[in-house]
Formats: sequence, structure tokens, C-alpha cells
Amino acid sequence: MDQPRSAELALRRRLVWIIVAVMAIVIVLRFWLPLTVLDRIELRTVDWRFHLRGEREPHPDIIIVDVNEASIEKLERWPWPRERFAMIVRRLHECGAKAIVFDIFFADPDVQRPESDEELAEATAEAGNVYHAAFGHGPGSQGTEASSEAMAARSWSSARVVEGGGFNTVATLFELGEVTPPLPGLVRAAAGVGFVNVVDSGDGVYRHTFPVVTHGGRLYPSLTLAVAAEMLDVDPEQVVIRPGRFVDLGGRRRVPIDVNGRMLIDFAGGAGTYPYVSVWEMLDVARSDPTRARELFGDKVVFVAVSAPGLYDLRASPFSSVYNGVETQANALANILEGRFLRQASGFSCLAIVVALGVAMFFGLSRLRPSAAIAFAAAMLVGYNWLCIALFARGLVVDMVAPDLVLLGSIIAALALRLLGEESEHERVWSALSRFVPSVVIDRLVEEDPEALLRGQRRVVTVMFADLRNFTSRSEQMDPEQTVELLNRFFYLVHETIWEFEGTLDKYLGDGLMAFWNSPLDQPDHALLAVQTAVHMQRRIRYNRAEWEFLGMPELAAGIGISTGEAVVGYVGTGERMQYTAIGAHVNLAARLEMMTKEVGCPTLISHSTYEQVEHVIEARALGPVEVRGFSEPVEVYEVLELTEG
Repeated sequence: MDQPRSAELALRRRLVWIIVAVMAIVIVLRFWLPLTVLDRIELRTVDWRFHLRGEREPHPDIIIVDVNEASIEKLERWPWPRERFAMIVRRLHECGAKAIVFDIFFADPDVQRPESDEELAEATAEAGNVYHAAFGHGPGSQGTEASSEAMAARSWSSARVVEGGGFNTVATLFELGEVTPPLPGLVRAAAGVGFVNVVDSGDGVYRHTFPVVTHGGRLYPSLTLAVAAEMLDVDPEQVVIRPGRFVDLGGRRRVPIDVNGRMLIDFAGGAGTYPYVSVWEMLDVARSDPTRARELFGDKVVFVAVSAPGLYDLRASPFSSVYNGVETQANALANILEGRFLRQASGFSCLAIVVALGVAMFFGLSRLRPSAAIAFAAAMLVGYNWLCIALFARGLVVDMVAPDLVLLGSIIAALALRLLGEESEHERVWSALSRFVPSVVIDRLVEEDPEALLRGQRRVVTVMFADLRNFTSRSEQMDPEQTVELLNRFFYLVHETIWEFEGTLDKYLGDGLMAFWNSPLDQPDHALLAVQTAVHMQRRIRYNRAEWEFLGMPELAAGIGISTGEAVVGYVGTGERMQYTAIGAHVNLAARLEMMTKEVGCPTLISHSTYEQVEHVIEARALGPVEVRGFSEPVEVYEVLELTEG
């Protein structure tokens, strides 16, 4: 046998072993670990495919009535008594709404007007088409027997669960720990009750929901599934659930679910895709123009939600980094009603694709001349990804990352063998992998143990809102690049300061942010840490005036509001990454104080509850009882002048 022929056979032998090794590595990464680098990148490709597909028309019969800031200003301060929500139910019912769905929790009795709870229950029963929300916490939390029994009447335990085979033998339905149900009167009066948990896909983006969950040995629907089943005239005993495959609604719809019991939501678009009408506008048009009101709300599914600042959480979706949770519910319901789903290809399909591509790449790369082999490899890579994009537009989600890794791995292996014939197979494989797995992605695998974050709970926290002053008007005169550079520098400075004083950065809000202390770790001096953060933040802004002037905003200033008090701190997610947030009256108060800094000309304002804990270490000026929008009683407010220590 001549030397060229022998070398060619040796190259083929090495190539086949390398391709087999690449396929083996990809298969292990794809199927062995619950959330790997491949899964994270795959989720990003799903977002990319959403953007390539573009926005589409939302379901025409879904509309959102929201408690926005204008409604609070025009009607009454928050929190509203339940009789106000009873009025909303009655007006929407009079307008002919097909279903009234509350994405608002009514878990605790109305302290100020207990009788209004009964009024809301009566309105709910009279309308006959009102659905109320429950919330479930992670499997590590412990629910009470009372809360479990309160929900038992709304279980779907008559539904049939059929165990799967093959890859689906490990499929499960999500098991809730503690549950927060609506008030018992609302549970009895509602047309349906369901959970509104949306799911962090593991990378901070909320793409999934749980159509059905289990708790205490019983099955429960999500709020959207409960609404859809009623509208499709499906009883629970008609429902068949195959974990890892689908939830069959009496043969009328098959809701696809993955091995973790999640449904991938087919979002119509970004924030604001579904129309919003404020509560104030709805009540006004219902009173003044009943015909117009029936046109707006007649035969519509009306979600009632909250969008006032500080009263709800913003989440990231495939289309938007800032997304109201009620729109996730609207999209999920639209998917079920329209029968428009994103179906994820099975694990067996991915395995077959990986093997088929590996075999095709071996024969193409080993038998063709280098120029033809390069053209073949490029055609395979472009063609496969084009096919994945085309299938996504038709509702099928096929793995891109694992097959692409096989394609890229095969291409790089072939090139490496031809250019570096003496390099070992092991070194070539890892050299190839290092080209398309960036180190920053690998670093994200190293995360803290999330076990401490599995319980949602009430905690006393100190909340801070910070916002740039006059930035909007000034940014209109600046170049976009200059604006982004200024914002990035400002956020880096405040982020660094918050981290220095052990704060939890909750979210960015346009040109501002929210942070809090005393969660998830206990911090006895959390109020002091927050105030120290604010003082040092203001100092650093002043010290960097030359930099702000260089960036085009010499008068850069920030307004900061801080309040201390009890809040509900918790998460919605699956476990690998927890999205912590705080909700409560003091969160709202801190946001209002930050807004007030501009009105009173004070850079940093704190509430009385915060002042009581830090008065011994700060210089402060009392502004007296101040009317704060959204609060029924005047609030003692203090301006922070300086620290007397540190």
C-alpha cells in the first residue's frame, strides 16, 4: 500500500474517532445534566428564532384591564378595598365580558373593611365567569393543611395521568410545596381557580409555564388552563395527562409539555402586544358610553392586573427585557384557545439528528477534496439552521446547538487533522470545542447553592430606589452612543456601591434601579447598609463630576428613596437560578420617596421606619408628615444629610 493511500486511511480513522468523540460529548452534555452550557445556549437560540419570526397578531378576544398609576390617582389610594374590585367585576359583566381573570392575589382578608371581602365574593358568584389566582412556592417549602384544603375543591384529581415510556419514563409534573390560595369565599364563588406561576427557564428569561401541577397528592390546573378548559367546555374527567408529552383537553386541544411538566409559551410579541385599558378608563366608558364599552369588552377574556410602579414585578421574555407577568398569562391562554403551540422535538429526535449529521459529515469530509469538503460543510451548517428556523415558524422547536456542535466539531476536526496531522485526537477535540464555547458561558455554570432560596417568605427588608435626575430630557440632546455610555458608567458605579455594602440588586428600571437588604442573607444592620450605600453613591457621583461633564451631562444627579418594613420576598423559577424580588407597601413607599426627591429638592429621602434604625449614625433633617401618593395617611419623611460614622 502506497504512503498517500495509507495516510488517507489513517486520516479517515482519526476523523471517525474524533467525530464519534464529538457526538458522544454532545450527547452526554445534552442528556446527562439537567441544565448545561448547551441548554443555556439553546434557550438563547429560541429567543433568536422568536426575533427572526417577528411579532404576530395577538388573540383578538383577549384584553388587559390594569390598575395603573393614573387609576390610583383618580380613584383612591392603594391598596384598594375589595368592594372596588367587586365594582370592576360587575361593570365588566355588564359589558358582556366572556371571562374575567384576576392576575391579582386576594389571599389575605381586607383588614380595613372585612365586609368588602364578602362583596367581592358575591360579585364573583353573580357574574359566574370570574377566575381567581393562586400562587405556589417551590418544593422545598412546607404548606399548611388549611391552605391545601382550601384548594382541594378546585383540584383536577379526576383527570387521568398516563405514564410515558422511552425518554419520558423520567418525565414528571411539577410538585408545589406551600400554596397561597385566594380567600375561601372566592374559591367557592369563582368559576375557576388556578396557579399563575411563570417559570424562569434557568437563565433569567421567563419562557415557560406549568399547565398542571401537583400538590398534596392532587392535580391542579394553571389559571390559564382552568379558563381555557371552561371556554372549550372540557370537564376535568375528560383530561388526559401524559408527562413529557401533552395535556389532552378532551380531544379539543393537546397542550405540549416537556419532561419537567413545562409548556413553552409561543409569545405573540414583546411588552404591550396585548391591549391595555386602565381601570379608570374602563369604569368611565362603562358609565358614559355603554355601547362603546360592549365593543371593547363584550365576548372578551379580560385579565385584571396591576401595572403601577412598585406594585408588580417585571420579568424578561424572549422579546423584551421588561415584561409584565399578566402578558405571559395572556399569551399562554391564547396558545391554548388558538391551538397554536411550540412543540419541542423529542430527545430521541435530537439523538437521531446528531448521529445522522455525524455520519454525513464523516463521509463528506473524508471523501471530498478540501475545497469541496469546505463547501459541503458550509452547506450542511447553513442548511440545517435554516431548516430549524423554518420549522420554528411552523411551531416545531428542533435542537440547534447540539447538532451545530457536531457540525462545527466535525469541521474543525477535519481542518485540524489536515493542518496539524501530528496533534492528538484529544487535543484536537478540545481545541475545536474552545472555539465555539466561550469562557464567559462556562463561568455561568459556577453558581451558588440555591437551596437557601427555595422558600418565599415575609421578611423585614430595607428597599432602595435610585433614579437619574433630568436624564430623559437631557438624553434627547445626546447621541445614542453617548447616552448608552453614560448609563453604563452610572450603573457600573451604583452597582459597585451596592455590592460593596452587600445589597441585592433586584432590577434595572430604565435609568434607575431597585435594590434591597436583609434577603436572602440575614443582615441585622440592613437599614444602615442601605443608607451607607445611598450616601456613598451620592459622594461618588459628586466626585466624578469631571467624568459626567466629559460624557455630556455635567449636572448629573440621582434621587434615592429608602424605606424599611415587612415585604414578601420570594421567587418564581425552577431551582438553578432564583430571581429574588420583594413586594409590599414599603417597596411602594421607597419608590414614592425616590420620586419625591425631585419635588422637594432633596437627593436622599428615607422613611420614619428607616430613620428609627439609623438616627444614631446620621445627620438628617425632618420634613414632617408628608402626603405620599398611594398612601392614606401622611408619612414621616427625612432628608439624609451625612453619616456621623464611616
